[in-house]
Amino acid sequence: MSILKAKKSVITFVVSILVSASSFAAVSNQVHDLLTKKLESLQVDAESITESPIKGLYEVVSEGAIYYLSEDGQFLISGSIYDTNNGMKNITAAKVSDIRRENTAEQFAKIKSFEKDMIVYKADNEKYVITAFTDITCAYCKKLHAEMADYNKLGITIRYLAFPRGGEKSNAYRNMVSVWCSDDPKSAMDDAKRGRRIKTMTCDNNVLEQYKLGIALGITGTPTMFLEDGTAMPGYLPADRLIQVLEEKI
Repeated sequence: MSILKAKKSVITFVVSILVSASSFAAVSNQVHDLLTKKLESLQVDAESITESPIKGLYEVVSEGAIYYLSEDGQFLISGSIYDTNNGMKNITAAKVSDIRRENTAEQFAKIKSFEKDMIVYKADNEKYVITAFTDITCAYCKKLHAEMADYNKLGITIRYLAFPRGGEKSNAYRNMVSVWCSDDPKSAMDDAKRGRRIKTMTCDNNVLEQYKLGIALGITGTPTMFLEDGTAMPGYLPADRLIQVLEEKI
């Protein structure tokens, strides 16, 4: 079975790496300018253009994805490069993983700028702090919230940021704005998670910015919890299981 078929990739190269990624020669100004203009004509915003492991093929990073361009810019390849001399290592996937890890670390650092806007359920004997992106219409978000006392009892503080899954046009978004704009956001959150009607409110808020941060962090569903070291944990975990995860990380 071919690598192309096995990996279901559009185009896949199987190569033996002759030089390490750290030893690639710099791209000449002439080639860089040519490829940049070509990419601009294709409306591709290139974050970087570097030599690939294959001579005459250049690696383009754009919005966290990797493509390969021929030296004259005529041929663009979407696929993976494998190193047959290194256990069939997927060079492309490894690079994408590094990019995403760097981007996630950078975006996670931005969570701190939202601390004053979080709706916080603080544990009296706080040992751990979890930041949870939540949606008031999400079934597992409601389940997590219903067990808040269990988390707090184990020393786990839960801090909420908004992630209305339907985006800014959804009812969930408008209702979450009402929660964040309420005179008592915690009480409004409690009511919303219990399915109770909450008073429609508007104010100067950053619910949309919280949602956009969640997207930048790669969130696709709720709840998504972030540990203090930046580890993302998609989905719901009961308090007794979450405390095990937290204690194992010490």
